[in-house]
Amino acid sequence: MITREQWLLSALNEVSPVFSGHGFPLPDKIRVTCGFPAGSRGGKRIGEHWSPVASDDAHHEILISPTLADPIRVLDVLVHELCHAATLGNGHGKLFGKIARLMKLEGKLTATVGGEAFKQDMANILQGLGDYPHAKLNLSDRKKQGTRLLKAVCPCCGYTVRVTAKWAVFGLPICPVDNVELEGK
Repeated sequence: MITREQWLLSALNEVSPVFSGHGFPLPDKIRVTCGFPAGSRGGKRIGEHWSPVASDDAHHEILISPTLADPIRVLDVLVHELCHAATLGNGHGKLFGKIARLMKLEGKLTATVGGEAFKQDMANILQGLGDYPHAKLNLSDRKKQGTRLLKAVCPCCGYTVRVTAKWAVFGLPICPVDNVELEGK
């Protein structure tokens, strides 16, 4: 069984000649992985390309969100991010748009998708890659972490404050009304 990173690397190797055929060869140093793009815990960002300037060993770093599991969607996001690698420094500009359209990505350049033409062009590649060995991570099912603060209540008047465990070990606060130590709840 292959890992998702091996699948992504195989996909990179399969689409690389397509980029070259369009006159946009990909750089040699590219890493691809499944992981959360920076600041994407809400799930809106599904892919990200990092310039080799940000990498200590000068690699392009590409992250594909673990919220994706459909192989065609994973591949079109990967191709979008590879368009950034092929046009380094162009952002979503004219050169980026040119290669994105040549690769049959559709829609707004900041949020492209692989339409029917993309699916047809990539059908053989996808068939060779097989299923993406990953199950979608559902962020909406993630239990929200509760507060780490401890509740301290006055036994006389009910005055309540919250305090971290770090400071509670030194003693709980004193009630400003009844001048008694609060009780931990």
